[in-house]
Amino acid sequence: MNKLTRLSEIRKIIRPHCATLVGGVFDLFHIGHLRYLRECSDHGRPLVVIVQSDKTTRCRKGFNRPIISQRRRAEIIASLEFVDHVLILDKPSHYSKYLAAIRPKTFVFSKENMRYRKYRKMLIQKEFLRVNVVFIPKRVRGASTSHIIQKIHAQRDYDKIKDKIVKKLYLLADKNPSRIGKISAILTLNGKIVAESSNNDKKETHAETMVIDLARRGKIPLESVKLVVLIPPCIMCANVILKTPIRQIFYLHPYGNDDGVTLLRKHGIHVQKYIPNKTNLKK
Repeated sequence: MNKLTRLSEIRKIIRPHCATLVGGVFDLFHIGHLRYLRECSDHGRPLVVIVQSDKTTRCRKGFNRPIISQRRRAEIIASLEFVDHVLILDKPSHYSKYLAAIRPKTFVFSKENMRYRKYRKMLIQKEFLRVNVVFIPKRVRGASTSHIIQKIHAQRDYDKIKDKIVKKLYLLADKNPSRIGKISAILTLNGKIVAESSNNDKKETHAETMVIDLARRGKIPLESVKLVVLIPPCIMCANVILKTPIRQIFYLHPYGNDDGVTLLRKHGIHVQKYIPNKTNLKK
């Protein structure tokens, strides 16, 4: 059954005074949305969800919203097993039209902006006597689309990073637009950084291979350098490293897949975790 429908069609499907009706933007669908809609369904089925249009969302949330288009947001909502019907709302002022057409048993508001929503409850129940208006709190702390967007735009505070190796690894990784992973690698010689790189999408090449190639072109003596990477080398990079005279490798964060590390150690390569401000690369 296609859950995405129109108001003219839903009138023929739903019996009066039996459905639960709820509306929202539901942009960048997250755990808060999921739990909220599941709780809405507990108030009665069928559950009808109204998704606010792109135009309406832009007016309310700002020019860069929604992130996800109305059709795709509606499709995500429709995929939930406890949602029965999904409609797209063109204008907020049309809520009365939807209430009149659907005539739900229960209409749900999220428990926020309560002064305004209590006023809306009074208007709804004055016009639709049999509609029960309920308020459901959003109980997942930090789960909101605005919070997610803030995290996406957040930047690392490099001033708080005292270790120069860690700072360089993060700088390289953070500014790298690679879709195969924001991974960085550097080579040090007598404690000084002599080559640096990160993953390269165009060449589909990992940071370790990139930095080794740079060192070769710069005629840096690989037998004297130490390789420091954000995460341990993968099996493919390990095989590249084994073809070089590099004997010492350090990684900042464990990754979980240690097949590259296992291979390197099997061939006598020293691999260990880099400890900020403690690991001495001059030795």
